[in-house]
Amino acid sequence: MKYIPANKLQAWRISNEPKGCPILGESYKDFCVDHDHKTGMIRGVICREANTLIGKIENIYYSMCKGKREDIGNVMIAISNYLMHSKTDFLHPVGCKQLMSRFKRLKKGDQEFALVQLGFSMNEINACTNLSQRVVLYSKFLKKEFYGRKRNKTKHKS
Repeated sequence: MKYIPANKLQAWRISNEPKGCPILGESYKDFCVDHDHKTGMIRGVICREANTLIGKIENIYYSMCKGKREDIGNVMIAISNYLMHSKTDFLHPVGCKQLMSRFKRLKKGDQEFALVQLGFSMNEINACTNLSQRVVLYSKFLKKEFYGRKRNKTKHKS
């Protein structure tokens, strides 16, 4: 085990800085030295955003979930598998509101483009004279897409 004093940490970070963040995969400019908050040991150099993300996950896991340090890697793998593979064909009420809010925030031209992509005719879109009418069209799509089709009887796919 070696110790890196604070006055040498910046030089160590620069000499170990990757081309892109090993967590987020992008080429960020703001890198920092990541360390394990339980052991104090340096894990590597990652972007500040990834460092914040990992820190929040670890803090919640250790404090709220009462998790053990040796289990966090497996928990992260389980989270990854869950996020990549678990889905149903049911739209959550909050998810519906989020989709509607995102649509409302789009510029008029982007809303019209989205409606075309969703299968609405230009006549239907041009008949909309304001935001509220375009939102009604988008709402029709959501209702048709999520309320109008037959449901798969399985409750959860993993």
